[in-house]
Amino acid sequence: MSRYEDCESLLRDRRMGKDFANSKFFEQIMGEAGEEPPPFLGLGLDDWDAKLFMLTDPPEHTRLRGLVSQAFTPATITTLRESVTAIVEDLLGGLPEHFDIMERLASPMPIRVLGTMLGIPAEDQAQFTQWSIEIAGLLDLDVQLAPEVAQARREAVAACTTYFVELAASRGDSDGGDLISTLVRARDEGSALTTQEIAATCVLLVVAAQETFSNLIGNSAILFSRHPEAFTRLADDPTAMDATLDEILRLEPPAHQVGRIALEDVELHGRRIERGDAVILLVAAANRDERVFNAPDTFCIEREARPNLSFSRGIHYCLGAPLATMMAKAALLGLTKRLTAMTLAEETIAYKPGMGLRGPAKLPLRVGKRAD
Repeated sequence: MSRYEDCESLLRDRRMGKDFANSKFFEQIMGEAGEEPPPFLGLGLDDWDAKLFMLTDPPEHTRLRGLVSQAFTPATITTLRESVTAIVEDLLGGLPEHFDIMERLASPMPIRVLGTMLGIPAEDQAQFTQWSIEIAGLLDLDVQLAPEVAQARREAVAACTTYFVELAASRGDSDGGDLISTLVRARDEGSALTTQEIAATCVLLVVAAQETFSNLIGNSAILFSRHPEAFTRLADDPTAMDATLDEILRLEPPAHQVGRIALEDVELHGRRIERGDAVILLVAAANRDERVFNAPDTFCIEREARPNLSFSRGIHYCLGAPLATMMAKAALLGLTKRLTAMTLAEETIAYKPGMGLRGPAKLPLRVGKRAD
């Protein structure tokens, strides 16, 4: 599906779910895979008895999301803002005139923010960047994996999950304010996540935050290099941030597609989507639907149109959207404070592999620096 109206309708439709175990697609690949199903979407992992909550449907999804959502309340986001700003200041301190924005800002920033949220010791945070690179394919539907890639992913998921199981165990008597301690206390009160579900949730947060946020910052830098007037305007008028970020998310979203499973028969434009069918919604195409957006391929901050679909809709609306938005604003403001312009140092952009996520693997820049 690629029309805006169709994508928005199906994203809101309670008859469309996210648990791929209910799909014909799942039955097919499990039948073909034998003892080694592909390690994506939390499938095919040894001793994996907890689903990622973003891949569940009500009532399980309602329970899991309600518990995890306490990490993304407005009060929590406000509390984190000062720490996020400090992280940006540290990462962007002493910028040279040539640097790779993915290495300098886009990749390390989400891990450091999550380290604060989850209470991950600073000395362990570098390991999470590498794990997230290996695990990122969990958010894609790539079943044609080379054996060595599949094995590396399994090992990364196992290592990351084990780490969080052990970290949760160590927080049993903690009164800390980090998310893991909060979830462990709720678990011990008997109404919440199991230890394995806590670990699965943390794995999801690491992968989703790392990949989508780094893509967002990388894609923003590409657009600013092609539209220097937009960067100048944002530097001169920070109140344009909301409109600028909305247009970046519309034109170059960090995820280009999302999947849904029909939980019952659904009819759309006279065509039947049968129960168990997997449907791919091309949100990047919907964000450029000419029926909804004038000159849809043009970067226009003053655009007056319907909201983009980059954070989804309905009950599966991105739980981390407020945090991602706050982080992106802090990162972009940090850049505009220091730079007058940014230019791609290499004409060809090397994008990360994958079917659904889109962002540069590396992005060397030449920049103009503001006088101190």
